[in-house]
Amino acid sequence: MKKLPLLLLVLALAGFALGLIHLFHLRFEAGDNYPPYSSLRSDPLGTKALYESLGTLVSARRYFRPLARLGDGADTTLFYFGAEADSLRFTSTQFKDLETFVRSGGRLVISLFPSFQTAWPGRWPPFGGAGGAGPLPATNPPPAAPPGLGPPPPKDPSAEMRSVAERWTLSFNHATLSRDANRYQPAIARRKTDSSLPATLRVGSALYFDKLDPAWRVLYARRESTNEYPVLIERPMGRGAVVLSADSYYFSNESLRRDRQAALLAWFVGASPQVIFDETHLGVQENPGIATLARQYHLEGVFFACLVLAGLFVWKNSASFMPPYEQPLARGRGEEVEGKDSAAGFINLLRRNITPTDLLKVCLEQWNAHLAPARRPPVAKLEAMQKVIDAENRREPAERDPVRTYREFCQILSRPSGVGLSRFELNNPQNTTRENP
Repeated sequence: MKKLPLLLLVLALAGFALGLIHLFHLRFEAGDNYPPYSSLRSDPLGTKALYESLGTLVSARRYFRPLARLGDGADTTLFYFGAEADSLRFTSTQFKDLETFVRSGGRLVISLFPSFQTAWPGRWPPFGGAGGAGPLPATNPPPAAPPGLGPPPPKDPSAEMRSVAERWTLSFNHATLSRDANRYQPAIARRKTDSSLPATLRVGSALYFDKLDPAWRVLYARRESTNEYPVLIERPMGRGAVVLSADSYYFSNESLRRDRQAALLAWFVGASPQVIFDETHLGVQENPGIATLARQYHLEGVFFACLVLAGLFVWKNSASFMPPYEQPLARGRGEEVEGKDSAAGFINLLRRNITPTDLLKVCLEQWNAHLAPARRPPVAKLEAMQKVIDAENRREPAERDPVRTYREFCQILSRPSGVGLSRFELNNPQNTTRENP
């Protein structure tokens, strides 16, 4: 019966753990904890369906590292989904890495997050960045160091960043979308070139590209009376090309289910046998560590082996594989008193069976029976011992001291024969009879 509560506790903990694992599984299976247009997200706002579909046709992989490690882009398409137009800013080194990727034969596809109006400028100018003011000066700025003395002030990384619009000569603007029941209605964009693409395209964003460099080629544009608003453009660069899309809806799971544009998606991929889905700009970045290296080199088996060894070590220290010794068994049955040796046990035995008044008598009897015949003490010593006994017997029982009498015996037996008498012999010179008390 005592094991029943423990069993119920174990079952309850196991059920709780399984339920928690199931909740985490449901949470990560949907992927809604990842940013919109992430290839790790399987809800309507994700691009996991496109990633898995392309994985059956070409080599598709996710990218979680900085752009500096992008490397050569030959026969590779890089998808950069769901980027904010205002956040498309890179340092000169990052621009160089991207352009090197494209010029070596890569295809860079950047699709923007849907936007419906121009962002309101903040009350205060932005800190650093292209076209922005620097940080507000302090009320009492510290005195500047003399020229040539002290380290130079640290550089602000944001001050070196430039926008894509400035680097590649274009601008972002917004055109009004019709609105119905508090919801923006998609606009229709028409094909401008490349007859292999669909004739029309639904655009769910008010964003469009303006002030384009002649190197840009417009593929789709919205038409509002006499104005045209480009929403999908392409620019050749070296052996590759850069593609900008004003909307990311075409790549989403929802689009692949409701309004699949297979020809358009195939055009985005191009002839590249390798496709990379960038996750770094969405905040999903790989932080190298021990766990990352273990996964990279497939050391999961080593981890589980160490876990098993740790379990065996705990088991070894909690349960003995050797049969127990007799001494621990006797201690467990109460047959042995801890902290006592054999002498202490013998003393306890004497205390239980011999009274203090009979102790000296028993000692003399045992001495006469076992030691006296073997050692044969002189008659003078025996007579001296008898005198000590007689003197002790004449005392009142309350005044008798067995310890003192025992010491007198030891002194008589230890001194050489014929050497002086004890204090009892000096005090009692008369003859006495030999008898035990």
